[in-house]
Amino acid sequence: MKSLIISVAVLLTQLSVLHAQQTKMLGTGVVFAKDEFKDIRVLNNDGSLSLKISQTAGGEVNVTYAKPTQQIEVLNSIKSYYPYYSIKHDKYKTPLPKVSIRAFYPDENVVVFDAVKSRDGYKVFVNGVWKIVKPTKGIEYQDWSVYMKRIYVKADKQHPLYKEADNKSPVVSDNKEYSYKVLEVKGDWIRVQCSQECEGCPENKIIRGCIKWKDKESIIIDLYYAC
Repeated sequence: MKSLIISVAVLLTQLSVLHAQQTKMLGTGVVFAKDEFKDIRVLNNDGSLSLKISQTAGGEVNVTYAKPTQQIEVLNSIKSYYPYYSIKHDKYKTPLPKVSIRAFYPDENVVVFDAVKSRDGYKVFVNGVWKIVKPTKGIEYQDWSVYMKRIYVKADKQHPLYKEADNKSPVVSDNKEYSYKVLEVKGDWIRVQCSQECEGCPENKIIRGCIKWKDKESIIIDLYYAC
């Protein structure tokens, strides 16, 4: 399988990237759709239906609003909280998502909400507002420290791979062509290893090291959901 992001020159790459630099972590974790999910019902705080994200038998993912929603509302939320969508749209004319959440890439079956646990299930951040999702078999909540181990990251010159979790530690690599799997999360740092299931490892040698992935409550690197 190809990485969702290989180079800025590939348009399909631009469609799929979660460019998370300088974006706030709005919750303690995320709620994400499992591959077999059928529908996710997002509720208003009064319990009424706000919208539904559903998957057809053929794998097509759709967003249906209970009431007509102006695209400007979604766009304003994107610009305020998830600007990587609008940056790609303005630069490459890629389509904007129909809902403003942490990650919505329907072609890749990626649906991820910023979330916190609550008495009602999960509070999820949708279109700039906290709403409610009830637990179902098709979704799962994970703290950020756990969820990071499900996805991939890359090193680059701004966020290199260090030998240890210290900016003064020797740089192991700043080659952005390789994906890394997260082995461990320690505060603002992650310990990673090059992913053999993605682009492989440089010269077929296993490389491990540390990347600073956040600064307090802000994500400062790109997150990749598949390879």
